[in-house]
Amino acid sequence: MQIRFYANMRTIVGQEIFEVADLNEDKTLRSLLNVLIEHFPNVHPYLFNSTNNLLPDVPIFVNGRNPRLEKIGMDMPLESDDIISMFSPISSGKMNVEAMRGPAFNERR
Repeated sequence: MQIRFYANMRTIVGQEIFEVADLNEDKTLRSLLNVLIEHFPNVHPYLFNSTNNLLPDVPIFVNGRNPRLEKIGMDMPLESDDIISMFSPISSGKMNVEAMRGPAFNERR
């Protein structure tokens, strides 16, 4: 399966697509996001709050459908050919500024 990153999420991760060959036996959106965090730990604060709940303003879609609209939510089962799309948060400018600053900005301060 693929995770495709758009807008500033692409900047934070540093790539457009992340291929996941195989999840453990728990093939859910939750386990996929855990694999993502293992590979890209810097993404964690942009996706999850301090209690590890998905931030409500981060648009994530599975095959173009919003898993938040499903009763099962983060425990939505995934198939090997699914495409997960991740966008920048929609309610805050914080991520946009921090992502664009990057290490070079912090070195100048």
